[in-house]
Amino acid sequence: MQRTGSLDSAFEMPSARIKLDPQATEAIARRVVELLERQGLQRRELVDAAELARRFGIERSWVYSHAIELGAVKLGSGSKPRLRFDPEVAAQVLARAGERPEADPPARSGKRASQPRSSKAQLLPIRGQGKNLPPSVA
Repeated sequence: MQRTGSLDSAFEMPSARIKLDPQATEAIARRVVELLERQGLQRRELVDAAELARRFGIERSWVYSHAIELGAVKLGSGSKPRLRFDPEVAAQVLARAGERPEADPPARSGKRASQPRSSKAQLLPIRGQGKNLPPSVA
């Protein structure tokens, strides 16, 4: 396709010898967008697992373990491609899961996994240290 003049000038297609004026080009573009939107092919938002978990109040690990069900999109072709999710698709899946009590996603506790509590066991003294300490501390 050959352009002549400025953006507002007509386009000439040498193979078909058709000239399109700017108004015709604009009308075609608007019609294509309209058809794509009707077919649901408009641009969709994709978010990562952490954002999806935050939006729906679920654990990120649950999102990963149910990635296929949630419609994950793989970015890349490596052994561990990044995953992205369409929030609208995930909302539909989670709504259906809410209808079946056994499939409910786990709620967020708001706390991280706790560290094991230390026992109050006596420690052995380090070489030579603690010789002058009372027996209950040494």
